[in-house]
Amino acid sequence: SQDKIRLFVVFNRTRMKRLYFLVVLLILLGRELHAQTDTIARRIVLIGDAGQLTNGRHPVVDAVKKRIPLDKKTTVVFLGDNLYRSGLPDAQYKTYAQARAVLDSQISIADGTPAKVFMIPGNHDWENGGRGGYNAIIRQQLYVDFLGKKNVKFPPEDGCPGPRAEDLGNDVLLVMFDSQWWLHPHEKPEMESDCKCKTKDELVEQIGDIISRNSKKLVILAGHHPFKSNGVHGGFLHLSSIFSR
Repeated sequence: SQDKIRLFVVFNRTRMKRLYFLVVLLILLGRELHAQTDTIARRIVLIGDAGQLTNGRHPVVDAVKKRIPLDKKTTVVFLGDNLYRSGLPDAQYKTYAQARAVLDSQISIADGTPAKVFMIPGNHDWENGGRGGYNAIIRQQLYVDFLGKKNVKFPPEDGCPGPRAEDLGNDVLLVMFDSQWWLHPHEKPEMESDCKCKTKDELVEQIGDIISRNSKKLVILAGHHPFKSNGVHGGFLHLSSIFSR
């Protein structure tokens, strides 16, 4: 088959009030961005830690709009920490409008296009692991739902852990789950909830079942936190220590 799958990964992180953007473009079996677009089966754009604007704009969102075709072959996934530093506050707080503007910038990424957008929660969306995290994540989901954009979703819903599987076509399956639900030390949906998975064991089992049923597909498991880490944010290691492992 001449079909190709193109994966774009974009990360940014906030530190000391400066916003750094690390843009990594992983192009699978492709060369130029606009060349050979007729052979691309799926484009998957992964954007992490997008929770802050720079001078009222979101450079990563702007870059994606400018450089990546947002057609029916394209899926954009925000990988959590959609809002720094404590998620979406209640509307009565003075910081609400500023936080809402950040969400609006992300939600607008595919305006007027057939591209799909998914917004997965991270720890900052859960009030950075605070006691009000569950309420914060529900507020964020309700705001995204309120806008009523058919191509923008906020999975998993209702603060549940997931998993949420989305068939992207061309034998590509996107499986999304909320890793902060796993880590959150305060109130969250568990045994008394309506969530499909109510425990960590159930979540792991369900993800395993989905992967087993789709063993012949390309399965992309998407969540906020890494599955293995050497530090708070993956570790800051000397180059020699990486190659010595």
